[in-house]
Amino acid sequence: NVLGTGREKHSDNHAFWIDPQDDLHVLAGTDAGLYESFDQGITWRHFPNLPVSQFYKLALDNTEPFYNILGGAQDLGTLFGPSRTMTTEGVRNQDWYVPLGADGYGVAFDPSDGNISYMEYQQGYLFRHHRDSKELVHIQPQPNPGDEPERWNWDTPILISPHDASRIFVGSQRVWRSDDRGDSWQAISGDLTTGQNRYELGFRGRVWSVDDLHDNGAMSKYSTITALSESPLAEGVLYTGSDDGLIHVTTDGGANWQQAQVLPEVPGRSFINDIEASLFDADTVFAVADAHKVGDFSPYVFISNNHGRDWRRISGDLPDGTIVWAIQQDHENQNLLFLGTEFGVYFTVNGGRNWHKMAGAPTTPFRDIKLQRRDNDLVGATFGRGFYILDDYSALRTMAQPGFGESATLFPIRDAWWYIPSAPSQAVGMPTLGSDSYKAANPEFGATFTYYLNEKFQSGKETRQAGEALIRKEDGDVPFPGWDRLNGESLEAEPRVMVLVSDDENNPVRWLEASNEEGTHRLSWDLRYAAPDAIDLSVPEFSPPWETTPQGPLVAPGRYSATLFAIAGGEALPLGDAQEFNVKPVRSAPGGTDYAEVAGYQQETAELQREIANATEELGRTRELLRHMKAAAVAAPRAEPSLFTRLDAFDEQLSKLENRLSGGPVRERLNESSAPSISGRAYNAANTWHTTQAPTATQRSDFQIARRDYAAFSADMESLLLNDLARLEADLTAAGAPSWR
Repeated sequence: NVLGTGREKHSDNHAFWIDPQDDLHVLAGTDAGLYESFDQGITWRHFPNLPVSQFYKLALDNTEPFYNILGGAQDLGTLFGPSRTMTTEGVRNQDWYVPLGADGYGVAFDPSDGNISYMEYQQGYLFRHHRDSKELVHIQPQPNPGDEPERWNWDTPILISPHDASRIFVGSQRVWRSDDRGDSWQAISGDLTTGQNRYELGFRGRVWSVDDLHDNGAMSKYSTITALSESPLAEGVLYTGSDDGLIHVTTDGGANWQQAQVLPEVPGRSFINDIEASLFDADTVFAVADAHKVGDFSPYVFISNNHGRDWRRISGDLPDGTIVWAIQQDHENQNLLFLGTEFGVYFTVNGGRNWHKMAGAPTTPFRDIKLQRRDNDLVGATFGRGFYILDDYSALRTMAQPGFGESATLFPIRDAWWYIPSAPSQAVGMPTLGSDSYKAANPEFGATFTYYLNEKFQSGKETRQAGEALIRKEDGDVPFPGWDRLNGESLEAEPRVMVLVSDDENNPVRWLEASNEEGTHRLSWDLRYAAPDAIDLSVPEFSPPWETTPQGPLVAPGRYSATLFAIAGGEALPLGDAQEFNVKPVRSAPGGTDYAEVAGYQQETAELQREIANATEELGRTRELLRHMKAAAVAAPRAEPSLFTRLDAFDEQLSKLENRLSGGPVRERLNESSAPSISGRAYNAANTWHTTQAPTATQRSDFQIARRDYAAFSADMESLLLNDLARLEADLTAAGAPSWR
């Protein structure tokens, strides 16, 4: 058996390739991805860097700082993992684990107890998972003696009541309720399906004998409940949907049930993919139906404002042939809705009249979507591309407001977590793990700013050229603009868009360059001041992985604001109002540590680093100037012999200053240790910028020594450059030397 026994690799095979040049080399595509063998299937290696998981359902918790995702996958089990991490690498394969095998389907997190979640495999085999022990408790309801057998859908729905976290509901052909997290159950409905015997249904033009070949292996039962929802506003208002097209509602916790009105225009026995009770009105509910099994791929999305007594279709302008799988309603704007469809994610800001496809999402089935309401994230479970997350969709709420688009807008800003991202494998990028080590990038660290420009800020030249383009479009003659205008254009700076971050006392903290293109943009602030390093605009041909972009010290946790600016036409124009946000520490400060004092110390060391960098640059410029001065002295016709010795003496004094600041080259060249230089002590003192911990006593001591020694050095450097250098340059001029600057 070339494809193995299920012990060498995943057992569900869907694709197979034999190398035509070497039949020992084969590839196998499975529910777990791609495998390769070089010995005709005796051993296999897995390709771990292909995000091709097929997910049916997902759930989100409220863990801080970052929530977790629970997902049920096609023959890959139920997977548990973080939405993002506190590492530089993002979310890695090893950050996830599989608490339950087989096929994964309905999942739920207990909102009151982060230790408990619910998961299942096919046919409603339901488990309660205890995260601390990683144990599973089987909690599937069982019928009483004499009851009809339970019919469980392959993807059995599970619901935690929004009114009581210990109360859970599941559906077979009837609704079951548990008030003790699944330890005991009570059926609260009769059969809420048609009860249709599937062997009595016709297909391919006739009803077939029960002895004929029916493909019912590894298939769901029929006439089963497929969707459950309870109103978060009215306890006991429950809705069900079934795989044979029925929707039922109870307003008294299951004592009495009514069949809802049939969805208009929808073929009979259509699959009810999703039911979602409104977050704003206890009488309102959304329903999504799927008729592709009868050859109808239309998008069927509905709303009812009276518990399903009548329905209004809100498919709007969704493209024909777009099956809809799931619907979610925003918790602040009742008309902001999201759909998971066969071909990506759509949203509407007007309750379903118009739908917009979400850019950046793959064109693949999104079988489930959920909103992480604390963080305003949209999370999608795709069938073939793993999970996708849209971070902080809250800008869509502003876009839904009247008048949006008439001017530039900086959207509300989500609070930012304050911590130090860790590098888990020697260097950023985890190079030691090789190229097939998969990781999904975290969102940009820090505070993320989303803004909209209704138009690009144009220079005078761009404005003129745009006008000329309109003239050319009409086949007109383009007039000469005039020399004054052309001269003005040559002097004009390019317009820029920038973001200013300020603290709670309105002191400027950081300027960030932003895009000046029309449309919606995002940029992030890393919660740091600007780096004190000298500006270097050169681009190295190669940078090793352990070298990173220069960074400044951390700001302190607290309240900040951001303002969007246009720098254009000789003015700095604020674009709209400032948006405030919080910078929050992930961990409470340990005893004896004050985060404001930690940040204050880092800023002090940064200022010393900035002064040292400036001095280093000044010495470098003087060194280059001295090289030109020596050459100029040789060309000076009236140079006295003493001028050359004085230049050499100046060179010696300059070298001594360089050695005091940065260390001498002699011992370094011979690989011998040297006493710490001013910059060396300052570096050690500042080597706290990648921790939120207080500086050590040694670092504080080095800071004091470096600051004291730098003050003396600075006075000596000033005397050398302002006095000795100035006299040498004056004497060079008197000697008739050519220009050396």
